[in-house]
Amino acid sequence: EYKIVPLDKIMDPERPLRSDLAPESVLDLAASIEKVGVIEPLVVRKVGDDFEIIAGHRRLLAADIAGLTMAPCLIVDVDDLKAEVMKLHENLSRAEISAIDWANHLAHLKQQYQLSNAKLAELLGMSEGWVNQHLLILEWPDYLQEALTSGKLAFTAARELAGVKDDRKRRHYVEYAVKGGVTPNLAANWRREANSEAPAASPNTDGQMTPA
Repeated sequence: EYKIVPLDKIMDPERPLRSDLAPESVLDLAASIEKVGVIEPLVVRKVGDDFEIIAGHRRLLAADIAGLTMAPCLIVDVDDLKAEVMKLHENLSRAEISAIDWANHLAHLKQQYQLSNAKLAELLGMSEGWVNQHLLILEWPDYLQEALTSGKLAFTAARELAGVKDDRKRRHYVEYAVKGGVTPNLAANWRREANSEAPAASPNTDGQMTPA
């Protein structure tokens, strides 16, 4: 059902996918909505006398900032799991969703609905390897998760450094990467060198190691 719904009747999702959604992150979108309105309808479901947002959380926040009181909505009748899957599908192609947010949400769905990694992959239309890689983030040491969450280390590089077996070496490489930057290929070189029989080493920017 398509309907124009008052914004004060639309609730935030019970469990947002983004952990960093804030008013300042949608100011450009709010400016656009102020000029042309909400072009793409929000997707919501009925909850009592109100509605819960499924897809379009950023648009909802931006519409409120833009001063709108109503928004076009597509009202769907879905259960909790289907609502979560729809939420994830809307965000699969959005680069601004952090890998750690994906990991936390996948872990929640896996536990809440007793899903295997293979079933999660099937529901999302992604590979099981993609699901596995993101869930493994939650097993990484805190300092590596922090570097990823803060945006100081890209997921592809962090994934390589997570494979360093020695925690002391791993911490050293992560600190170096955060300060000086690192490409995924260079991080892979560090991982291979660190896991070899060679003595403990410090990373060089050319991907080779020098004894520490």
